Amino acid sequence: MSAAMASLLQTAGKVPVPLFGSLSTLTLWGANASRKFPAAAGWAFPAVVGGLWFVWPAVDQEWKEEMGFARKVIPPGEAPAPKPVALDDSAKDAIANAYKADGGHKPTAIDIQIGKELRMGVTTSLEKEWEAFNEKAIRPGEDDDDEDDD
Repeated sequence: MSAAMASLLQTAGKVPVPLFGSLSTLTLWGANASRKFPAAAGWAFPAVVGGLWFVWPAVDQEWKEEMGFARKVIPPGEAPAPKPVALDDSAKDAIANAYKADGGHKPTAIDIQIGKELRMGVTTSLEKEWEAFNEKAIRPGEDDDDEDDD
């Protein structure tokens, strides 16, 4: 029986296998490669996590739901119209005056002039203030652009 078994294994070893040539070559390669598995076993979990990191978003949502990996997403229906809030007179007055500053600030003549100019699209009085501020803010002889040129 052992001679028949050896003859069968020799015949099976000659069966062609793509990339390896024959089944016996594939078997030898598998035996050699299996010796290296314990050294690489520590990388199995990170490899699986890394592979799923890239593959999982590409998997169809319907398939995930069908296999039980994800819950079916049900879009919410139309919400009922909100009920109007009934406000008493004091609440209405508070809302009407909420934007007003406390203390009764009265604009000065300069503020009124600037407001009129801005409504017309003129900013000459503000430009004077901007220039005065700019002159105070800039130190003479200081040039920050020189550092950028280098």
